Formats: sequence, C-alpha cells, structure tokens
Amino acid sequence: MSAKSVLLGCKSPTSMIFDRILEDALRFIRRLLWWREHATEETPKPFQSMRVIHGEFSLISLVEGRDTPRAMRSWIYSPKRCDLNSTKSVVRKISDDLHIYLDFLGPLPNASSPRATQERQERQLKRRSGEKVPTHRLQVLRASHFLNENGFYDYELVFWEDFDFYWPNGQQPDLLARITTDKLAYHCLNRTRVFDMTAEDWSALLQSIWKEIRA
Repeated sequence: MSAKSVLLGCKSPTSMIFDRILEDALRFIRRLLWWREHATEETPKPFQSMRVIHGEFSLISLVEGRDTPRAMRSWIYSPKRCDLNSTKSVVRKISDDLHIYLDFLGPLPNASSPRATQERQERQLKRRSGEKVPTHRLQVLRASHFLNENGFYDYELVFWEDFDFYWPNGQQPDLLARITTDKLAYHCLNRTRVFDMTAEDWSALLQSIWKEIRA
C-alpha cells in the first residue's frame, strides 16, 4: 500500500494538511514532467532555476515557482545520465530525479479566519507547555525524468516527516528549515547511492544535519 493511500484514510487536521501538501507536490511534478516533454517557445516553464550545482556524478538545482502557498524550498537532484570520454558515451541506468520539498505548517500568515486564529492559539499553548510543535514538513519524491515504456511518468513518495525547527533564543524556524534543506541537498550531491536510501535513512540523515546545525 502506498504512503498516499495510507494517509488518505486519516481524517485528522494534520493528515488533511499533509494531503494538500502532497497533492500540490504531485501536481507540480506532473506539470514539470509534461513541460519537459511538450514544451514550446510559448509554453511557460513551471519553475525557475535559481542555482545549479554540479558534482562528479550528479547535479542539484534550486528552483522556485512551486505554486503552493506553503512552499519554502525546492531542490531537484538529477544524476548525470552520460559518461563522456574520447571514444564513447555511456548512458547511466537511472533515469529518475529526486525532488526535495520544504513546506511550512500551521495557518497561512495572512489567514484571519476563526479557524486559523484558533489554530495559532492552540500551537502557542502547546509550545508554552513544553510540547514540540511541528513547524515544517520535508518531503522527498522520486520522479521519472523520461516517459516510461507505457508512455507515462512515474513518481512516488519516498519520505516525509514533520520537524520542529523552533530553537529558543536561536534563529527563526524558517531560516533553520531552509538551511537544513539546503544541507540535505548538498549531502545528496556527494552520495553515490541516493536512490537506495530508505525512509529511515532519510530521517537519520536529517536528524544528523539538525544536530550539526545546533552544535
């Protein structure tokens, strides 16, 4: 059973937020993959590449334009698909990308509805009582770079987890969340078996990065 199908069976407010975030992410991937296949000069690009960093075997791209109000950071990890030398070009087997998305949790900043006001109050009360209150969600999704043999694109949720980036007397949670996400993308650039990582591996890596930031 897929992660999405498990989550769709939940009815809590947190799972409903997750459903929206996941659906936004999948819609963006669909638009991106469609654009790669069908783009013309008149077709608007679904994101803007802000920075591309090359490694020996892969590259990571910081992109903007993921059209959801909760989006805060978006990286795309792409393995280099050809090894070139003077005599031959060898195409690598992996034809997928990884999308790393950071979204914030809680009410939207400009939301002033009774429900948003109540949620803010509840989050503040939990924080004051010493409870952890998740501030951001990190997702890793695997998406095909090319059409599969059936003429479709493949994509799946690899990992997601909610994190509390609140640090008393420290930097703002939004800044800490972006730093953590950037470091995660850089870690991927230096790894050779990123596609073999399990959800537990991603969680352990993020916990290690967060401890490093707080050290």
